[in-house]
Amino acid sequence: MTEGGAGPSPQRQSSRSPEPTVTHHERPRLLFALRVCTTALLVAVTARALLFTTYRVSGASMVETLQDGDRILVGEADWIVHPLETGDTIVFEVEDEVLVKRVVGCPGDRVSMRQGVLVRNGVDVPEQILPTHNAATTFPDYRLATDEYFVLGDNRRVSVDSRDFGPVQSGQVLGRVLLRMNGRGLQTVAALERR
Repeated sequence: MTEGGAGPSPQRQSSRSPEPTVTHHERPRLLFALRVCTTALLVAVTARALLFTTYRVSGASMVETLQDGDRILVGEADWIVHPLETGDTIVFEVEDEVLVKRVVGCPGDRVSMRQGVLVRNGVDVPEQILPTHNAATTFPDYRLATDEYFVLGDNRRVSVDSRDFGPVQSGQVLGRVLLRMNGRGLQTVAALERR
């Protein structure tokens, strides 16, 4: 109502926002974005299924590096592209069992042990193994073939490794350990050798 008589009454304003609409021109962009997201998701799931696997660590043979109950992310194709090196932690299959150990000798290397000291190609290897985890093992020089790796557990007192079952053939290797997952989050797996 206006002053002095009848006139146009003020219009009420709605407190609600107008409903969002998709215009004819925006629809192709939304469909494209949906296709991109779906494709990215499919690529990620496929890569995970074909290139990476997770395992749960069971046992104490890799203590302090890996603890019983840790989860590890293993790159299954990574080691084919980048050859394994000494110090790498790998997952492999031997005698129908999947094991995780550290590579201490690569194809062509000579490996031996003298009173718990690892010797590679005639040179003592300085390792960061706790004295409580080392074993005073001795074995003679062993020359690795072109497809063999010598592996040891970090806890040598309890580990069943190449000292027991011999070298691992490249065809037995399932992958390289990339990450350790536990209650403290994600961590890389460090080499034991002082480089």
